[in-house]
Amino acid sequence: MFEPRFGLRAIAVAVSTAIPFSASAQDARPVFEEVVVTAEKRTESLQDLSQAVTALSGQDLDERQITSFVDLSAVAPGVNIAKNEGFKTVITIRGVGNEANQNAIANPSVSYHLDGIYVASPYALQTDFLDLERIEVLRGPQGTLFGQNSTGGAINVITQAPTLDEVYGTADLTLGNYDLVQARGAINVPMGDKVALRASVSTNKHDGFSENVVLNQDLDDRDSISGRVRLLIEPSATFRAHLTAQYFDEDVNGAAQKGLLDETRDPRKLRQDSLAEYQLTSELYSAVLEWDLDAFTVKSLTSYQDDDILIRRDNDRHDLDSLPPFALLPSFYDAETNEQTTFTQEINLISGDPLFGKLDWVAGVFYLDTEVDISILERLDFGFDGTFDPFTVEDVYNFDGDFGFISDSKPERDSVSVYGQGTWHFNDTWRGVFGLRYTEDEVYSEVTNFYGRDGTDILEVESDKVTGRVVLEHDFGDATMGYVSYTRGFKPGGSNLTYGREDEIAPIVVLPTYNEEVVDAFEVGLKTDLADGRVRLNGAAFYYDYEGLQYQATDPEVFQGGVGNIPESEIYGAELEFAAFLTDSLVLDARMAWLETEITADHDALDNVASDAATNALLGQGFDLFSPEIQIARAAEIANVKGNELAKTPGFTGNLALSHDATLGSWGDLRSVLQYTYRGDFKHRIFNNDVTDSVDSYDVIDLILGFHPADGDWRVELIGKNLTDEDGINARFTDVFGVGATGDELIAPRQYMVRFGLDF
Repeated sequence: MFEPRFGLRAIAVAVSTAIPFSASAQDARPVFEEVVVTAEKRTESLQDLSQAVTALSGQDLDERQITSFVDLSAVAPGVNIAKNEGFKTVITIRGVGNEANQNAIANPSVSYHLDGIYVASPYALQTDFLDLERIEVLRGPQGTLFGQNSTGGAINVITQAPTLDEVYGTADLTLGNYDLVQARGAINVPMGDKVALRASVSTNKHDGFSENVVLNQDLDDRDSISGRVRLLIEPSATFRAHLTAQYFDEDVNGAAQKGLLDETRDPRKLRQDSLAEYQLTSELYSAVLEWDLDAFTVKSLTSYQDDDILIRRDNDRHDLDSLPPFALLPSFYDAETNEQTTFTQEINLISGDPLFGKLDWVAGVFYLDTEVDISILERLDFGFDGTFDPFTVEDVYNFDGDFGFISDSKPERDSVSVYGQGTWHFNDTWRGVFGLRYTEDEVYSEVTNFYGRDGTDILEVESDKVTGRVVLEHDFGDATMGYVSYTRGFKPGGSNLTYGREDEIAPIVVLPTYNEEVVDAFEVGLKTDLADGRVRLNGAAFYYDYEGLQYQATDPEVFQGGVGNIPESEIYGAELEFAAFLTDSLVLDARMAWLETEITADHDALDNVASDAATNALLGQGFDLFSPEIQIARAAEIANVKGNELAKTPGFTGNLALSHDATLGSWGDLRSVLQYTYRGDFKHRIFNNDVTDSVDSYDVIDLILGFHPADGDWRVELIGKNLTDEDGINARFTDVFGVGATGDELIAPRQYMVRFGLDF
């Protein structure tokens, strides 16, 4: 972001990697250039990497209006990003995502790194993109190159770094419908010849896209501020330090989550009888130090992260007056608070010249300490009379009052790992890549539910694992490389906030702890440039053997839910990234992904939609919530999920973009980018419930027209997003700790914007 983006060099649109182009000396026709990334800890050409990576430059992010993680869906093949619960961002890559996101200490399946720093909190994914150089999306298990291992992939966000050359900056202002006002600015200031500072800031505000017509509350509104300061200290040619402080704050009404039983015709209007509120403050401080030695570079990455969240929401997603009798137990959160602090320390050793003239290598150690403090207070209207009656602690001890799940928990995770990867050059065309990782992980949790009615649970889980990666690479020519790879990915287990107890009537489904998950990933890929560099084609096919998939589970015992493991699943698919100069000024960019998933082993699971429906039916007949009859009725809904699809795995996603550049004589340059995105339908949970779990496909068309004068440093752009005003479902969510209600969060509606920019 924040780059001048017109002129001849801007013809290249993001082609699998934000590919620039140049005009060859022979015929002055533009061709695709080498794209340089740091996805494997050293500067390399993307076409030389034996894994599927999509990179987007700051220019591409602006042209495609990618301002947050959710906007990356489908733009990177096989990537689906949803905002679960309206305030958590869940990233799924190739069918591997965080289906245990209601467990605060569960590791994500896709790791997020900011300038090399692993960012632990899922809430930090809510922040706006600010002053970025590029984004790299790595698809497939990671562990032999990064401090934080992952089973799905990794997203590396690289911000603009300070430079020592001169003072310069950029600023822009965007205005649009829904009273949108977004202002961004960045400035680079050298402070002598050894120190430089770069500061950037962004404010983003607009009215709500949706309305709660019962309480006249705007939802899907935005009011945030982001800031970052980076300091470069480079006292010598062999040492440099990057110190970063980053801050994000948002205070809004929250996301619209329209209940499935809400019959309000307008998709952007809903009926709920509880006010929503969402507050997030996210801070990150880091120090990245690098020493260049004769044989290798030493890199130290240290960070402290703090996230504070407050959420109030209508937990049943409906208005009682509009529901059939006893359809849903009225519920709201008042409130949920979450504070997460994380310390990370990572040391990398990165080789210089190849060892023995044959071996390039990277090695590292990583330490993580995360502490979470969660408080939840749920209110329930057992009388179905629209009133949440006051209650006392004594009422809670006797389970007699209008309250639901009440919890105070303090989970912690400590993780230590050692990892490394090397590339051996057999000759000029054959290479072997091998990597190993050892991880030790420990979870400690203190859980006090219902004000200590049953005391405080102390749970500890320890795990360790050796994983690795093996690749064979071959150059079929100067512009074509192929590879086959095997990678084992690992995600540790953990402890549950609640779980079934042995002294109850119904069988136990949710245990006190859950196990690790392991992915064995096999991949074959090809990367090639054709037509003298005017066509670029990258493709990959993959098969995953998935053991122990962690998912959000429900127990027949009331108020008991947590994370379970599905024994075996399989995933297979293919991805294609294609770019071509149709003319010297017109570029086509296409990205597509095909995906198939299936649970392949027997596994009994309880769908909380079905179990809560059974509960409500008996409550309506006067049965006590904790009666044996209700437990038996809930247990009767346990079913085998073998043969079901995995969650959030569209069978097909695609993104097409056409970019065109025209010179308007002495006036300047005109650039246009037309983009089409398709996200296929999918099941939102592993239960594949016909009523609640089927999410329809959607397609979106975006357009941007930009003008940059020949003799000026300013620019103006006209932007249209979702031109057909599609009411596509970004995320569907069913709360396992709530009352079985399901709500939809839509993509943004049609937006018109104008952006004025200035470089100085």
